[in-house]
Formats: sequence, C-alpha cells, structure tokens
Amino acid sequence: MTVSRLICKEIILEYLDSYLEASLDEELVSEFERHLASCPACAAYLRTYAKTRELVGRRAEVRMPQEMVTLLRRFLLDQLASGQS
Repeated sequence: MTVSRLICKEIILEYLDSYLEASLDEELVSEFERHLASCPACAAYLRTYAKTRELVGRRAEVRMPQEMVTLLRRFLLDQLASGQS
C-alpha cells in the first residue's frame, strides 16, 4: 500500500520510524514527504517524535560519576562477601 492511500494515523504508525532511520525506499520517502508538506498535524508529530528520540538518546549517554561507580562496586563486593543478595 502507498502512503497516499493511508490515513494520517496509519502513515505515522507504518512509516515514521523507518523514515527517521532512513530505511524507506525513495518512492515512499517522496510520498511521505509530500504528505508531511500538506499535513501540518503529521509534520508537527514528526518533529515532536524526532526530538523525543533525540532526547532519549542523549539520556542514554549520561555516564555514572566515577565516585558512584566506586561506591557501587564496593557495596556489591561487600554484599557478595557477606553472602547477601
């Protein structure tokens, strides 16, 4: 089925992730982008969804401070040594 035959909800559910991951074929990309150009609601949803993915991705990049790593390691080793889980 092509993008032009789908309603907005189906377009978003079916193609959004693939579009953002650049894994759609060129014809579908063109149809998807034509739809976005004529549908402010889908375009706004795409922007919001893309920003959410970006922010979640950044969150995954946060590293635990070395002091916390040391304390956690010490705690876990103490728990193992005492036989507690």
